[in-house]
Amino acid sequence: MKKRENKKPNSIIVMSAVIVLATLAIGVLLIFMPFLNNRRSLRASILNERDRNVLLGTVRALDKHLKVYEDRVPEGRGVSWLLNEVSNMAAKEKIEVSSIKPGSPEDRGSYTKLYVTLDTISDYHKLGKFIASIESSGKFLKVEDIKIKRLDFEGDFKEDESDFSAFDAKGHIVISTFVLKE
Repeated sequence: MKKRENKKPNSIIVMSAVIVLATLAIGVLLIFMPFLNNRRSLRASILNERDRNVLLGTVRALDKHLKVYEDRVPEGRGVSWLLNEVSNMAAKEKIEVSSIKPGSPEDRGSYTKLYVTLDTISDYHKLGKFIASIESSGKFLKVEDIKIKRLDFEGDFKEDESDFSAFDAKGHIVISTFVLKE
């Protein structure tokens, strides 16, 4: 039997294979991997920017809605302003106010809650118009509580001695609003 001769691999082929593998390794490490990481960071940036744009759109929409209501919340007004507003509305609707009592202001962060308590006498329809004018006023006014009782249900009512009829109503109304602090 003949011995096989151990042939040495061709050095040019080996060198070429080493150079090709080194070039591929360098290409992957120095070119492909940085671009892959850059692509991931760009994708994250795009998603963050998209979320930011959605939030900005929401804020702009809310800002438009707030501008509509901005004039409805008075700034730096006190209980005397609320008393004046309610008295003028009552006079406009021809409601007789037997007593009006201011409430103490309540602190609510950047707002102050003001309220007044009214005791009124009028017919039912005028009282309804008065309450409707309060609820639909240009400022944020709210009827917190209302109690209505016909005058003839009270024991001391005498129709012949009064300017009111037995079917007129006596109302106890609590009206509130919020004002911005200065």
